[in-house]
Amino acid sequence: MKKLLSASLLILSVLLPSHAPAEDVPLQSCDKLPVIEVSISGIHFLFLVDTAATSMLNLKSFSHGDDRRISVTSWAGTTDTRAREITLGDFSIGEHHLKSLKLPAIDLSSIGHACGRRIDGIFGVDLLSRLNARLDLQTNAPHLSLETASGEARIGELHQQLLRCEAAFNRADEAAFAECFAPSVVVFTAAGDYYGREASMEYYRRRYFQHDPPAHLVITPRGHHAIGDAIWVEYDLRITMGQQTLIARGTALCEKAGGRWRIVHMNHSTPPPSALQAGRSGFNNQ
Repeated sequence: MKKLLSASLLILSVLLPSHAPAEDVPLQSCDKLPVIEVSISGIHFLFLVDTAATSMLNLKSFSHGDDRRISVTSWAGTTDTRAREITLGDFSIGEHHLKSLKLPAIDLSSIGHACGRRIDGIFGVDLLSRLNARLDLQTNAPHLSLETASGEARIGELHQQLLRCEAAFNRADEAAFAECFAPSVVVFTAAGDYYGREASMEYYRRRYFQHDPPAHLVITPRGHHAIGDAIWVEYDLRITMGQQTLIARGTALCEKAGGRWRIVHMNHSTPPPSALQAGRSGFNNQ
């Protein structure tokens, strides 16, 4: 039973990485269409933000390049067409830079004529995905939200925050450890299911934070899987309390909230027989 609980701890430690805050780049309007300013090799251009099209350039703004046949995706579907392929030395939006970016260039004059401003390109779904960008048109200040870290960097930040959660557990710092959980966290343990941060913390307080010597947690991540704004973590954990040692294997789901990652759900599974044998010395009643 205690394995489940311990596993919860582990996940919490593993899943609580500090996620770098996103960068918000303000949007402008071209007859109600969202447009954004980008910089290409230090020169400013205006791009239409279009989630239904692939990124491309306006041939009127970029005349150099090689002619070739490419596939272009827009609201009308995907078609093969002749276009000029342009290599951009430095494409930047906000603090994000893409080097040697290749984009097709076709005549986009009709878009500019329709909205009353010159449109130099389309910032499409491919670039939105590459930059982990989100279009927010619901606020009073419409913007494009860009993740400040790549997938690998996010996992690295997650691991660092996980280590801080592990340290908070090991010094029985309830306030710091509680910040590892989302307010609506769900923790499944063999001792019971706990819904919400307060109930979960009461469990950890009663089970682990009142022992002398203090309980000691070691978490070993086994895998990380980014799923949109969430990260799914697989882990092994070991908790030592005096002469007793618990080994467990678990998973945890963490989501970003308030500029950091917090555990929203955690569970565990029975570790392999070899791991059970290595750690079998107690916790039979947890």
